[in-house]
Amino acid sequence: MMISPRLKAKNLSNTMLSKILKLNRILVKINRISGWIMLIFMIIYMISGYAWVNRTIMSITQARYLHTTLDIYMMPVFMAHVLISTKFALKRWGFHHDNVTNLALLLIGIVSYIFVLMIR
Repeated sequence: MMISPRLKAKNLSNTMLSKILKLNRILVKINRISGWIMLIFMIIYMISGYAWVNRTIMSITQARYLHTTLDIYMMPVFMAHVLISTKFALKRWGFHHDNVTNLALLLIGIVSYIFVLMIR
């Protein structure tokens, strides 16, 4: 039995669409998880900053250590959350050039993280 080229193209496009939708679902889950992780990081960051300035809650050395070393761990989670949200916002606004968007956002994330590492 011979399958027509049109049917092959339709099956191929359905397969690609299925993979894209699956990837988008995974990205949404990563975005939600990174948002919750960011909330935890920000609470610790705020408490350590408050403790560092007011010398309460924890020792000043613990507060300084937490506050100054947390950014290395917080930045990748923050960038994942922001860049995934930006990708979906651009899609909602009608910018459907996925390859360009993915490449640009990936470069922004890498350059931003390198800048954070250079500051240290």
